Amino acid sequence: MSVRTFVKGSTYWIKLDNAKRANSLTTKMYDDVCRGLDEANDHPSTTFTAITGDGKFYSAGNDFTPAEWNTKHAASKDLEIGPFRMGRRIIDHDKILLGLVNGPAFGIAATTLALMDYVVCADTSYFSTPFSLVGVTPEGGSSGTFPSIMGISRANGMLLFNQRLEALQALQCGLVGKIFPKDDFDRLSVEMIEEFEKLPRHSLLASKSLIRNNAWKQKMRGIFETEVEAIRRMFGSEATQKMIEERFDKKKQ
Repeated sequence: MSVRTFVKGSTYWIKLDNAKRANSLTTKMYDDVCRGLDEANDHPSTTFTAITGDGKFYSAGNDFTPAEWNTKHAASKDLEIGPFRMGRRIIDHDKILLGLVNGPAFGIAATTLALMDYVVCADTSYFSTPFSLVGVTPEGGSSGTFPSIMGISRANGMLLFNQRLEALQALQCGLVGKIFPKDDFDRLSVEMIEEFEKLPRHSLLASKSLIRNNAWKQKMRGIFETEVEAIRRMFGSEATQKMIEERFDKKKQ
């Protein structure tokens, strides 16, 4: 099983369930997450959509192993790969989107948190966007969201120089709203959501529509599409193809 979805109370849950691979996102997992986001958005009685991971990791980001990934294909404008589809859905999501970061988050799993409405993390979490290590560029809207949230130097430390953001730093800069102890993370996250669910649905969704209004969505779509074009160009370069192959193809290591 790769992604589990279920409804509990007024929350639609999307749980990444690939713990043996640190919840690395495969093609099927992207399909399942996108389907879950669509179902959550259309669900008649839910107010919240919660995304979390199973095991020690929230998600190690995109699965670049040869069995799952073809860099040349990802460069094609005729192919809409999983990260692009998932990011667009997160921007356009109408329900209140909660990121429950149970452990480390890498790449697209880290960048898309800044598009969510409220994020909490475990004290063992950290956030890493090692784009230059594989010859790509920022994704998931992070070229706009990260500088806005954490300031240009810290954002560039992550996006350009592969510096990771620790849980306390993420709280201090506002990427996350709370830190829970790892051992109690699942229980405290559920208790937090149960408290949220006591609030009036119509008011919450109306408030979100003001905060994440059409102007915000248009701005983020513009940033996102610019990033998509840039990263496609990177995927099309021989240098990037070689870096990804050397880093993730164990047969050539």
